[in-house]
Amino acid sequence: MGFKALKEFSTKDNARIDLAILRGNEKILAIEFENSYKWIKQRILYNGIKAHRAGFKHLWVVYPFRNEPLRKSWVEEYLRELGVEVEVIPPENIGEKFRKFLNSMI
Repeated sequence: MGFKALKEFSTKDNARIDLAILRGNEKILAIEFENSYKWIKQRILYNGIKAHRAGFKHLWVVYPFRNEPLRKSWVEEYLRELGVEVEVIPPENIGEKFRKFLNSMI
């Protein structure tokens, strides 16, 4: 399908995105893996700004905890204003969600 996955994608300003999905030069999806609930809103904000500055419009944060870190938070709205759609997803759902997302990009 022409997609490529890059681990630890380096941005122009030397930040790193855990996993980047590209199609040619098109930046399709930034994926960040978080395994701590401490400061999670701030981590998501930072991840979203990294994704925005690198040119991604979609960010997934893979997060293993059951709480909803962006519920009633200004962070999601702010990132949307920047043009980044952020989703927090549990690791057990990533495979099926990823297939659906890539199929929607075709």
